[in-house]
Amino acid sequence: MSSWRKVLTRYHVYGLDSNLKTKRLPLHCLYPRALQRTFGSTHVFSQEWQEDELHKGYRYTQVPSRGLIEVIGEDSVKFLQGLITNHMPRISSGGEGFYAAFLNPVGRVLYDTFIYPKNLGDAFPHPNFLVECDSRILKDLAKHMEKYLLRSKVSIVDASTKYRIWNLWGSNISNLWWQHQIPNKTAIKLPAGSLILKESISDIGCRDSRCPYMGLRLVLPFDKSPSVPASFSELPSEEYVTRRIFHGVPEGIDDFEPGTSLPLQSNFDYMGGTNGIFIVDEKVDWRKGCYIGQELTFRTYYIGVTRKRIVPVQLYRDDQELPTQLKVDRKTTIKLPPPSSGIYTSIENLSKQGRPVGNIGSAQYNIALALITLDKVQENDLFVANGRGDVYRVKPFIPDWWPKVNDKGG
Repeated sequence: MSSWRKVLTRYHVYGLDSNLKTKRLPLHCLYPRALQRTFGSTHVFSQEWQEDELHKGYRYTQVPSRGLIEVIGEDSVKFLQGLITNHMPRISSGGEGFYAAFLNPVGRVLYDTFIYPKNLGDAFPHPNFLVECDSRILKDLAKHMEKYLLRSKVSIVDASTKYRIWNLWGSNISNLWWQHQIPNKTAIKLPAGSLILKESISDIGCRDSRCPYMGLRLVLPFDKSPSVPASFSELPSEEYVTRRIFHGVPEGIDDFEPGTSLPLQSNFDYMGGTNGIFIVDEKVDWRKGCYIGQELTFRTYYIGVTRKRIVPVQLYRDDQELPTQLKVDRKTTIKLPPPSSGIYTSIENLSKQGRPVGNIGSAQYNIALALITLDKVQENDLFVANGRGDVYRVKPFIPDWWPKVNDKGG
């Protein structure tokens, strides 16, 4: 066993029961330098972050533009294991879901997904999963999976009309997620990972690993809403989009251009969705075997340099002051650029349609996500056009939940 693997074993980084009290180290101490995430040629640190006023407290909202595919059958664990970046045995016996991607053979993201065990009865009696993705490419994902069915004992069914997806957040929101034995006859019969709410139970969902601020993700029957404590208030579904953009969380085909986006540029390693070197809750999982697109993702991770990433940006006019903090303006008159619009370092480059340093993804009000060259993040002269004659300045921000590392790997 190599010396650095001995270190991982010594500090119980993987393969141990979560109830054990283990010694913990900062993430950057756990990996050899080749595995530490670096940002290319510049030091990058997060700006001071301040929560959006409307999102403070306990809130919940429906998640828009997402669909569900039900994957059923005795071979479903093995089948999905060969297609996704995450590790299906973690949820093969039920419990909460996780974040994962489907890649093409050259390691590009096709579909960003959540995969949930459909907890049935007392003990998850047979493999049954719900795969959540952007509703606009739901049929494409189903066709993609069907290509690999062969003789697998698996059925693939559109379940979008049966369920809706909800997002809940607030201080200590994870306390709502049942993890430990509850001295209650009813609770003892529940599958691990069930969510205990005020009046009802959601057996399908997960703690959103992508970002510490994203809270819980629930899958409920289409005609039901979360039964939450009185301290919660509901927001319109567009506020879910605002929240995830504000915190730098990409989702759907506006942020992941199918067949083009790379997993690490799309922050899958930060958001708990990557492969055999899988980081979540300060643990490293080495168990993941082969899957489609694995080779390029592994190679990129081992090289240890990712020069582009998706970050939140704020759009503002030339006559406005340079933003020092990311702030949502719900009264803005900015006409947003469409997804894939180029970001340039000067008006001249923009007008000549030269090589952009970044591209806009999903956008709401005056904020957006952008895949951008990281050594340009701290520049103040970035521009984007909306295709309707308007040009706006762009100010990128590094989310405060990103690992604090630099170009020397420390």
